[in-house]
Amino acid sequence: MSTLQVLRKPRTPMDNVQLTTAILGHIQGLAAQGRCVRFNWVPSHVGLHGNEAADEVAREATRHPAVALTVLPSRHGAKVLARRAAACSAGQQYRQLVQTLRQAAWHTQATDNMGRALRPAQQLSRAEEVVLHRLRLGYGTLEELRDGFEDRPCEHCPHLARCPLAHYLLSCPATARLRQRVGPL
Repeated sequence: MSTLQVLRKPRTPMDNVQLTTAILGHIQGLAAQGRCVRFNWVPSHVGLHGNEAADEVAREATRHPAVALTVLPSRHGAKVLARRAAACSAGQQYRQLVQTLRQAAWHTQATDNMGRALRPAQQLSRAEEVVLHRLRLGYGTLEELRDGFEDRPCEHCPHLARCPLAHYLLSCPATARLRQRVGPL
């Protein structure tokens, strides 16, 4: 019954869009040939002869090879497909761009990460994501902001640094060899 209700409504269906669109297309094609299409709803299986005959025809149809029917997507379906294709293309372009950046070369040399994704393998918490985002943008860490940029000891050398992260990346003896291999930042 719900199928008949969907076919009778003039607006675009939201469920089973491809199937509904295909059925409506076939109905219009038959109507254009001058044929009359009539749907009859038969109540659930109560032993009616017509219903039993329809069930037998349906069983017989399942024994035949599947019929390939090309159905053009609905407008909504086309939009969904376009969005997926655009997102996939954008993702590929982004990955190609990331691999050409100097930071990617530095990361590869620093971690022996040969072509694997630059993203961490584990899921990060929101707080960790915020810290990483701030680092990518060049902002100080929350600790640096909280301490008012006072000198703090570096965890990798005896140096006191006002901005420990900048010191570690740009002048710490612990990363000197890596900076020489990568070149000037």
